[in-house]
Amino acid sequence: MDPLRGHGFGWTTPCPADGEAASLRHVEALWADYFPDAADYEVSRRELPGGVRFAVTRGDFHAELEVSGGHWHGAPRLRLSGSAGSRRVRQTERTSTATVERLRLAGGLLGGILVGWSASHLLTAPPQFTIDMLFVLGGLLLVVMLVVLVMTGAGIGGWLGQEIAGNLWATTLRALDGDSALRTDLQRWRALVRSLAHHRDLLAGGRRGLPFRCEFSDSGVVAQLHSPPMTPAIPR
Repeated sequence: MDPLRGHGFGWTTPCPADGEAASLRHVEALWADYFPDAADYEVSRRELPGGVRFAVTRGDFHAELEVSGGHWHGAPRLRLSGSAGSRRVRQTERTSTATVERLRLAGGLLGGILVGWSASHLLTAPPQFTIDMLFVLGGLLLVVMLVVLVMTGAGIGGWLGQEIAGNLWATTLRALDGDSALRTDLQRWRALVRSLAHHRDLLAGGRRGLPFRCEFSDSGVVAQLHSPPMTPAIPR
Protein backbone atom coordinates (compact mmCIF):
# COMPACT_ATOMS: atom_id res chain seq x y z
CA MET A 1 0.00 0.00 0.00
CA ASP A 2 1.54 3.25 -1.13
CA PRO A 3 1.00 6.05 1.46
CA LEU A 4 1.84 8.65 -1.19
CA ARG A 5 -1.31 7.86 -3.14
CA GLY A 6 -4.48 9.79 -2.45
CA HIS A 7 -7.00 7.45 -0.80
CA GLY A 8 -10.20 9.27 -1.66
CA PHE A 9 -13.65 8.61 -3.08
CA GLY A 10 -16.89 10.42 -3.93
CA TRP A 11 -20.27 8.80 -4.54
CA THR A 12 -23.78 10.05 -5.21
CA THR A 13 -26.67 7.60 -5.08
CA PRO A 14 -30.49 7.64 -4.85
CA CYS A 15 -31.95 7.13 -1.39
CA PRO A 16 -35.37 6.97 0.29
CA ALA A 17 -36.90 10.03 1.94
CA ASP A 18 -35.36 9.20 5.33
CA GLY A 19 -32.20 7.71 3.81
CA GLU A 20 -29.98 10.63 4.75
CA ALA A 21 -30.76 10.43 8.47
CA ALA A 22 -30.47 6.63 8.49
CA SER A 23 -27.22 6.75 6.53
CA LEU A 24 -25.80 9.36 8.89
CA ARG A 25 -26.44 7.08 11.87
CA HIS A 26 -24.97 4.16 9.95
CA VAL A 27 -21.81 6.07 8.97
CA GLU A 28 -21.39 7.45 12.48
CA ALA A 29 -21.53 3.92 13.92
CA LEU A 30 -19.00 2.68 11.36
CA TRP A 31 -16.72 5.62 12.11
CA ALA A 32 -16.78 4.81 15.83
CA ASP A 33 -16.08 1.11 15.12
CA TYR A 34 -13.11 1.68 12.84
CA PHE A 35 -11.59 4.64 14.70
CA PRO A 36 -12.40 4.20 18.40
CA ASP A 37 -11.29 6.67 21.03
CA ALA A 38 -9.75 3.78 22.96
CA ALA A 39 -7.16 3.37 20.18
CA ASP A 40 -5.97 6.98 20.66
CA TYR A 41 -7.79 8.32 17.60
CA GLU A 42 -8.71 12.00 17.77
CA VAL A 43 -12.20 12.07 16.29
CA SER A 44 -14.21 15.20 15.52
CA ARG A 45 -17.59 15.94 14.00
CA ARG A 46 -18.57 19.18 12.29
CA GLU A 47 -22.01 20.22 11.14
CA LEU A 48 -22.06 21.64 7.61
CA PRO A 49 -24.85 23.24 5.59
CA GLY A 50 -26.68 20.20 4.30
CA GLY A 51 -24.38 17.58 5.80
CA VAL A 52 -21.88 16.42 8.40
CA ARG A 53 -18.11 16.05 8.19
CA PHE A 54 -16.22 13.51 10.26
CA ALA A 55 -12.47 13.78 10.82
CA VAL A 56 -9.95 11.53 12.52
CA THR A 57 -6.26 11.92 13.33
CA ARG A 58 -3.69 9.65 14.88
CA GLY A 59 0.02 10.22 14.48
CA ASP A 60 0.73 10.91 10.82
CA PHE A 61 -2.67 9.62 9.69
CA HIS A 62 -5.57 11.95 8.89
CA ALA A 63 -8.91 11.16 7.26
CA GLU A 64 -12.12 13.03 6.54
CA LEU A 65 -15.57 11.80 5.54
CA GLU A 66 -18.54 13.93 4.52
CA VAL A 67 -22.17 12.83 4.42
CA SER A 68 -24.65 15.17 2.74
CA GLY A 69 -28.05 15.01 1.10
CA GLY A 70 -29.78 16.70 -1.77
CA HIS A 71 -32.31 16.31 -4.54
CA TRP A 72 -32.08 15.63 -8.24
CA HIS A 73 -35.24 16.21 -10.29
CA GLY A 74 -37.20 16.07 -7.05
CA ALA A 75 -35.76 12.71 -5.96
CA PRO A 76 -33.64 12.54 -2.77
CA ARG A 77 -30.01 11.61 -3.21
CA LEU A 78 -27.16 10.97 -0.83
CA ARG A 79 -23.54 11.98 -1.31
CA LEU A 80 -20.63 10.26 0.43
CA SER A 81 -17.11 11.58 -0.04
CA GLY A 82 -13.87 11.25 1.85
CA SER A 83 -10.11 11.13 1.71
CA ALA A 84 -7.27 9.82 3.84
CA GLY A 85 -3.51 10.00 3.81
CA SER A 86 -0.34 11.13 5.49
CA ARG A 87 -0.18 14.53 7.12
CA ARG A 88 3.59 14.48 6.59
CA VAL A 89 3.12 14.01 2.84
CA ARG A 90 0.64 16.89 2.63
CA GLN A 91 2.96 19.17 4.56
CA THR A 92 5.88 18.20 2.32
CA GLU A 93 3.80 18.95 -0.79
CA ARG A 94 2.89 22.41 0.50
CA THR A 95 6.41 23.21 1.67
CA SER A 96 8.05 21.97 -1.54
CA THR A 97 5.70 23.94 -3.78
CA ALA A 98 6.11 27.10 -1.73
CA THR A 99 9.91 26.75 -1.67
CA VAL A 100 10.18 26.34 -5.45
CA GLU A 101 7.88 29.29 -6.16
CA ARG A 102 9.55 31.60 -3.66
CA LEU A 103 13.07 30.86 -4.87
CA ARG A 104 11.98 31.25 -8.49
CA LEU A 105 10.48 34.63 -7.64
CA ALA A 106 13.55 35.65 -5.63
CA GLY A 107 15.83 34.72 -8.54
CA GLY A 108 13.78 36.76 -10.99
CA LEU A 109 13.76 39.77 -8.66
CA LEU A 110 17.51 39.49 -8.16
CA GLY A 111 18.03 39.58 -11.93
CA GLY A 112 15.80 42.64 -12.23
CA ILE A 113 17.62 44.38 -9.38
CA LEU A 114 20.94 43.77 -11.11
CA VAL A 115 19.72 45.42 -14.29
CA GLY A 116 18.23 48.29 -12.30
CA TRP A 117 21.51 48.79 -10.46
CA SER A 118 23.38 48.95 -13.78
CA ALA A 119 20.88 51.42 -15.22
CA SER A 120 21.06 53.61 -12.12
CA HIS A 121 24.74 54.30 -12.76
CA LEU A 122 23.85 55.65 -16.16
CA LEU A 123 21.24 57.93 -14.62
CA THR A 124 23.42 59.26 -11.81
CA ALA A 125 26.49 59.79 -14.01
CA PRO A 126 25.19 60.04 -17.59
CA PRO A 127 27.86 60.05 -20.26
CA GLN A 128 27.98 62.61 -23.01
CA PHE A 129 25.74 61.29 -25.72
CA THR A 130 23.31 62.34 -28.37
CA ILE A 131 20.05 60.67 -29.27
CA ASP A 132 21.00 58.62 -32.28
CA MET A 133 20.84 55.04 -33.43
CA LEU A 134 23.52 54.01 -30.95
CA PHE A 135 21.44 55.44 -28.10
CA VAL A 136 18.40 53.45 -29.23
CA LEU A 137 20.46 50.29 -29.47
CA GLY A 138 21.74 50.87 -25.94
CA GLY A 139 18.16 51.09 -24.66
CA LEU A 140 17.23 47.91 -26.44
CA LEU A 141 20.28 46.25 -24.94
CA LEU A 142 19.06 47.14 -21.43
CA VAL A 143 15.68 45.61 -22.21
CA VAL A 144 17.33 42.42 -23.46
CA MET A 145 19.54 42.30 -20.37
CA LEU A 146 16.48 42.71 -18.16
CA VAL A 147 14.62 39.83 -19.83
CA VAL A 148 17.64 37.53 -19.89
CA LEU A 149 18.71 38.17 -16.30
CA VAL A 150 15.17 37.87 -14.94
CA MET A 151 14.62 34.56 -16.75
CA THR A 152 18.06 33.29 -15.78
CA GLY A 153 17.55 34.26 -12.15
CA ALA A 154 14.12 32.61 -12.09
CA GLY A 155 15.59 29.46 -13.63
CA ILE A 156 18.41 29.28 -11.10
CA GLY A 157 16.00 29.95 -8.24
CA GLY A 158 13.66 27.23 -9.49
CA TRP A 159 16.55 24.78 -9.76
CA LEU A 160 17.63 25.50 -6.18
CA GLY A 161 14.03 25.10 -5.04
CA GLN A 162 13.80 21.72 -6.78
CA GLU A 163 16.98 20.59 -5.05
CA ILE A 164 15.62 21.60 -1.65
CA ALA A 165 12.26 19.97 -2.44
CA GLY A 166 14.06 16.75 -3.42
CA ASN A 167 15.81 16.67 -0.05
CA LEU A 168 12.51 17.25 1.73
CA TRP A 169 10.86 14.39 -0.15
CA ALA A 170 13.80 12.09 0.56
CA THR A 171 13.43 12.79 4.28
CA THR A 172 9.68 12.22 4.10
CA LEU A 173 10.04 8.92 2.24
CA ARG A 174 12.53 7.63 4.79
CA ALA A 175 10.09 8.47 7.58
CA LEU A 176 7.20 6.77 5.77
CA ASP A 177 9.16 3.57 5.20
CA GLY A 178 9.38 3.00 8.94
CA ASP A 179 5.83 4.11 9.83
CA SER A 180 3.92 0.87 10.28
CA ALA A 181 1.15 2.66 12.21
CA LEU A 182 0.29 4.73 9.14
CA ARG A 183 -0.03 1.63 6.96
CA THR A 184 -2.32 0.03 9.54
CA ASP A 185 -4.49 3.14 9.66
CA LEU A 186 -4.73 3.20 5.86
CA GLN A 187 -5.81 -0.45 5.92
CA ARG A 188 -8.56 0.52 8.37
CA TRP A 189 -9.61 3.30 6.01
CA ARG A 190 -9.80 0.97 3.02
CA ALA A 191 -11.91 -1.47 5.04
CA LEU A 192 -14.22 1.41 5.99
CA VAL A 193 -14.56 2.42 2.33
CA ARG A 194 -15.57 -1.15 1.44
CA SER A 195 -18.29 -1.01 4.11
CA LEU A 196 -19.50 2.32 2.75
CA ALA A 197 -19.55 0.87 -0.77
CA HIS A 198 -21.80 -1.93 0.49
CA HIS A 199 -24.09 0.68 2.05
CA ARG A 200 -24.12 2.64 -1.21
CA ASP A 201 -25.18 -0.46 -3.14
CA LEU A 202 -27.89 -1.11 -0.54
CA LEU A 203 -29.27 2.38 -1.06
CA ALA A 204 -29.22 1.87 -4.83
CA GLY A 205 -31.34 -1.25 -4.57
CA GLY A 206 -28.50 -3.74 -4.44
CA ARG A 207 -27.85 -3.55 -8.17
CA ARG A 208 -24.12 -2.98 -8.57
CA GLY A 209 -24.43 -2.59 -12.33
CA LEU A 210 -26.21 0.75 -11.90
CA PRO A 211 -25.03 2.07 -8.53
CA PHE A 212 -25.66 5.73 -9.34
CA ARG A 213 -28.75 5.58 -11.59
CA CYS A 214 -31.16 2.93 -10.41
CA GLU A 215 -34.19 4.26 -8.54
CA PHE A 216 -34.94 3.17 -5.00
CA SER A 217 -37.94 0.87 -5.14
CA ASP A 218 -37.43 -1.98 -2.67
CA SER A 219 -39.22 -1.14 0.59
CA GLY A 220 -37.38 -3.95 2.33
CA VAL A 221 -34.14 -2.05 2.09
CA VAL A 222 -35.49 0.59 4.45
CA ALA A 223 -35.57 -1.88 7.29
CA GLN A 224 -31.97 -2.88 6.56
CA LEU A 225 -30.91 0.78 6.65
CA HIS A 226 -32.21 1.07 10.20
CA SER A 227 -30.56 -2.16 11.33
CA PRO A 228 -27.17 -2.13 13.11
CA PRO A 229 -24.24 -1.86 10.67
CA MET A 230 -22.33 -4.97 9.73
CA THR A 231 -18.66 -4.19 10.25
CA PRO A 232 -16.09 -6.33 8.42
CA ALA A 233 -12.93 -7.42 10.14
CA ILE A 234 -10.96 -4.36 11.25
CA PRO A 235 -7.16 -4.42 10.82
CA ARG A 236 -5.32 -4.34 14.11
